[in-house]
Amino acid sequence: MKSKKMLAALLTATMLLSTALLGCGGSGDKKAAEGGKGDNSIVLIASDAKTLDSSMATDQMSHNAMTAAFEGLTRLNKDKPEKGIAESWETSKDGLKWTFKLRDAKWSDGKPVTAKDFEYSWKRILNPKTKAPYASFMFVLKNGEKYYKGQAKPEEVGVKAKDDKTLEVELENPTPYFLQLTAFPLLDPLRQDIVEASGDKFGTDPSKMVFNGPFVIDKWERASKIIASKNPNYWDKDTVKLDKVTFQVAEEMPTRYNMFINKQVDATAIVGEYVQKMKDEAKAGKYNYIEEINPSSFYLIFKQNGENVNKLLTNPKIRLAISLAIDREAYVNKVYQRGFVSNGLIPAAVYAGDKVYRDLVPEPLKDIKKDPKALFIEGLKELKLDPDPSKYTLRYLPQGSATSDRAYAEFFQAQWKEKIGFNTKLDTAADFSDYNNKTDKGEFEIAMSGWGADYNDPMAFVELFTTGNGNNNGKFSNKEYDEIVKKIQKESNMDKRIELYKRAEQILVLEQAGVAPVFYKDKRFFTQKYVNGLQVPSFGGLYELKWTSVNGK
Repeated sequence: MKSKKMLAALLTATMLLSTALLGCGGSGDKKAAEGGKGDNSIVLIASDAKTLDSSMATDQMSHNAMTAAFEGLTRLNKDKPEKGIAESWETSKDGLKWTFKLRDAKWSDGKPVTAKDFEYSWKRILNPKTKAPYASFMFVLKNGEKYYKGQAKPEEVGVKAKDDKTLEVELENPTPYFLQLTAFPLLDPLRQDIVEASGDKFGTDPSKMVFNGPFVIDKWERASKIIASKNPNYWDKDTVKLDKVTFQVAEEMPTRYNMFINKQVDATAIVGEYVQKMKDEAKAGKYNYIEEINPSSFYLIFKQNGENVNKLLTNPKIRLAISLAIDREAYVNKVYQRGFVSNGLIPAAVYAGDKVYRDLVPEPLKDIKKDPKALFIEGLKELKLDPDPSKYTLRYLPQGSATSDRAYAEFFQAQWKEKIGFNTKLDTAADFSDYNNKTDKGEFEIAMSGWGADYNDPMAFVELFTTGNGNNNGKFSNKEYDEIVKKIQKESNMDKRIELYKRAEQILVLEQAGVAPVFYKDKRFFTQKYVNGLQVPSFGGLYELKWTSVNGK
């Protein structure tokens, strides 16, 4: 995600977080007396969302709000899909045909959720007029890609409402992770009448939307907060314990820390200088803490094609030189102070079938020993340019304007000056939303980007860098790479899929240096002691709140 599922997703290196079940409960009155929660609400640190339109969202923060307010055919519980709006399903032996039976469910305005709402939503994603960045996700549907390219009619796409309670789905190829996809926010249902009434502004004003999830979004104050309340029309409302949820935007780490210790927020992620302090406080029993690897990968992207491209970045050797010049150990352990060093695209938490992919395939950059300056000069000569690196300047776009964003950018700037000799101009992004807009529009040369897996398979990462993919902001394009991805999509044998993934990763990270891996995200997360059952899934939205409670309620 740009964000996951980057998210997915782009994901901000200062904001993205993931976790598992956390917390413990107790008497509400007792907790209030101890300075805990005295009401049945929760406040969570998050970045600002980009949109509430599930067809257009690519960032984890948008998916975060959608996870609270919408529900698809399935819903993730502890990272595993379970029954959501679908009460049951059947699949054919070849895995190409799925039939979902829907339960009695309602929208927040009381109207029934129907199979037609799913059919409309999924075909809207594939409609080329929608310009959905995640459209390629739906190419798993029969004729999905053809419809997107204008080569098939909408009625030929493999999703059809047989009646109000029956959704029939046909896939183009066997897709091992399809059931996981049905829990991803992109595949949430949408009401056609609501979408069309808002037109191009759909997803910008929650007061003009309807929701079918555990919560209803009441207010969206951009760059400040999103406020949601319990949905009385949700089919499983008795399971939902929270009455109110606030996703609070706070960019600076000192602000987060102070809000957390003063119990103004109930859960947060922390990076930098406050990490060790909070870990020590958590060990002393002040609050809860978890840390482990997360299926999210962060890397530098290079603008390689399109308008206003810096010629230097069209050369693979120059891109690889920029990548190899980074001291990843120093960045992860001394500057960013979280995560795990990466020398590849696919994180260790991602499975290929029933095996961890990284246990089977070494990272492409792990043992590469090349002089980045010499490589950079080779690239300049191939471009028939002056071979003196000091005569060139490249631009780097940070992910926001926080002090930490500046520190991360200055680290790269210093590394490239010291080890290669070229100059780096630091551009500006007002905040994560502004950064997202600029990378979406191609208004950058080099930028940190990230992606959180939207399902547990290497394809969640590999597919991003195919030619024309809506989340391929650097416009990386390689014919062999595209062909490999097509082969993977048709291959059901997992051993053969793994070999294809290996080759694709080698092309992207080493041979063509389409991206420069930097780190894999960790799950580093703090919650107040009175928070119980909070989940932050590894896939999709940032938080899962259906099973969350405070004060033991």
